[in-house]
Amino acid sequence: MNTPTRLTLLAATLALITGCSQLPSYQSPEVNLPDNLSEFSELSLLSADTQMDTSEQAWWESFADERLSTLLNHALIHNRDMAVLEQRLFQARAALTQGRAERLPRVTGQAGIGRQQTSDNSFPQNQGSQFNSFTLDGLVSYELDLWGRVRANQQRLEAQYQALEADRQTARLSLSAAVAHHYFNLRALDEMVLIAQNTVVSRQENLQLRQRKFEHGRLTPLAVQQAEVELSRAEVELISLEQQRDNQRHALSLLVGHTPVQQMHMAHSDTPHPKRYIDLPIPPLNSEIESERLLQRPDIQAAEQRLIAANAEIGMARAALFPSIRLNALLGLGSAELNGLFDSDALQWRVNAGLTAPIFNASALRAQVQISEAEQQIKLLDYQHTLRQAFSETLDALSLHERSTAQLAAQQRQLNALRNTLDLAQKRFDAGYSSYLEVLDAQRALFDAEIAMVHTQRNLRHARIAIYKALGGHEQTKI
Repeated sequence: MNTPTRLTLLAATLALITGCSQLPSYQSPEVNLPDNLSEFSELSLLSADTQMDTSEQAWWESFADERLSTLLNHALIHNRDMAVLEQRLFQARAALTQGRAERLPRVTGQAGIGRQQTSDNSFPQNQGSQFNSFTLDGLVSYELDLWGRVRANQQRLEAQYQALEADRQTARLSLSAAVAHHYFNLRALDEMVLIAQNTVVSRQENLQLRQRKFEHGRLTPLAVQQAEVELSRAEVELISLEQQRDNQRHALSLLVGHTPVQQMHMAHSDTPHPKRYIDLPIPPLNSEIESERLLQRPDIQAAEQRLIAANAEIGMARAALFPSIRLNALLGLGSAELNGLFDSDALQWRVNAGLTAPIFNASALRAQVQISEAEQQIKLLDYQHTLRQAFSETLDALSLHERSTAQLAAQQRQLNALRNTLDLAQKRFDAGYSSYLEVLDAQRALFDAEIAMVHTQRNLRHARIAIYKALGGHEQTKI
């Protein structure tokens, strides 16, 4: 056979191998998303002059809180669930390495030494003899991937690995969001405890003042009793808030992955924060949030990678319907004497091809194809559901951010009015124009309003965390 004929035959063989692949071509699912999420804003409270920060940074750094960053970095290293996912990812990486090895020829070496007795009764008769056998061989084995089974398996393993990597990113995002959520809960409780402590001190001073006036006959016993009741009420509230703060400290320490010693240290830590909670900055929200950012969420990427893996499994199931061909080649040395093993006459070789084809399996292989196709449809539904859920979570977070921002502005006006009301009620009572009941009502309203304002500030920070999480941690803002 001449050279042109050989090249033509080789080209035809390659075309046949390529054209016979049973791996379905993958098509990315269609998504029906609006261009911009901000167009759904009803209150129009998003900052229009905020610029996107293109620098690489962790999303929580936008809060400019060193303690939060320290806790988050510790959690990402020591959290148990993250450690387990790292090991799962290591397993998937090893499986991917195995899958890639299937596309290469397998080469094994073997050496043997033995002694053999042949039968006198076998053909030719009376030829039985004893002899030694020394061999040194190399065996090359390779499966022709005519139907794309090996390529489909490699694509499946790569997609599964990418899905686990996305799962790890999802877990990192969920963990960091949970730590930030718990941290700002703790900071809010610190602020509430401080408000309650200041209220207790104020009402202790007020009670002492009422008692002195009562001793001089300027007040009735009722006014003194009312002051004692309000003091007790503030003390009870303070104890309750301190208990909530202790529980929040314990929960945060466990989430971060502290050791028992570190948990004890955090439980008894009363180191004040450099800034009060109400003075902590809240990063501004970008006015333009493209819906395409949702596709960068790691859980959506994981869902698509699992869809790709399911598509590859269809190719593997279809390829199993066709024969598999394996080529084998042996090259080695063989001799009846050890000192003759490396002579030129000791060379031996063998080349063969093996074909394995299904003949009867009660339609089990075709059923496996149907199972794989159904699984692919399930993974498609999972992807669509994950995308819809991501969109819903983002709308919820944006709505909470807008409502909390509006509520905070209204509560600030209410707080200013209540402070003026308390001042006027106190002056009216001191001048004898009203009863002490007006002062008590104003004190209660002011205390409740201060606590409510801290709750709203906490909700606003939670909304920012929720937006970061809903957008996959990619929505970075100007600090």
